[in-house]
Amino acid sequence: MDDIPEIPKEVLEAKFPGGFSIRDEANAIVALAVRNGPLEDLHAGVSTELLDDPGNSRITDDEMKELMIFACERVEMLLKLKETDPEKYWKIVMTYGMLYCGNWYRGAADSGD
Repeated sequence: MDDIPEIPKEVLEAKFPGGFSIRDEANAIVALAVRNGPLEDLHAGVSTELLDDPGNSRITDDEMKELMIFACERVEMLLKLKETDPEKYWKIVMTYGMLYCGNWYRGAADSGD
């Protein structure tokens, strides 16, 4: 994550009308820690009718463990970075938000609240 490009201010403003909010930060953290990790591999699999039965498990204990370890390690890295190098933290979070969360729900920014 050391080679993250600088995103021009006008590009960020166009992508995040009203500014990069706490919700945008949360979306980017979830993308980095959960969505763009082992979960993506599970999501890429083929769906079957067996998954329609709520009594069937959709994920194994080992898969859940892998997901949680990955997510916790990523969040830990971000929290450490937020304390030790806030400029780099915001660069990573805003870039992730820009690349992966531009169409995600933005909370109050999307609902008009």
